[in-house]
Amino acid sequence: MHKTIAFKYLQDLSDTLENDWDADYVEGALLIRCPKGQFLLNYHGTMEQIWFSSPITGAHHFSYRSGKWLCTRTDKELESVLRQDLDA
Repeated sequence: MHKTIAFKYLQDLSDTLENDWDADYVEGALLIRCPKGQFLLNYHGTMEQIWFSSPITGAHHFSYRSGKWLCTRTDKELESVLRQDLDA
């Protein structure tokens, strides 16, 4: 159910980030390369979550609730956490 939503979200995020960073999206996985390191976002089908690996803040899991991808620990939106790490 969330697979289609996640894939579209990651594709759109990749398109947005390409203007500032090297962002490559391949069906369900988004790799971002920048001077701070590599960031990986991927859809985990079994859990129906987007998993985010950051060299700045470590690992995060996001569930789709109320039309947003929210962190399972902090309830912060995925894009907010990503932007915070990229801008740190």
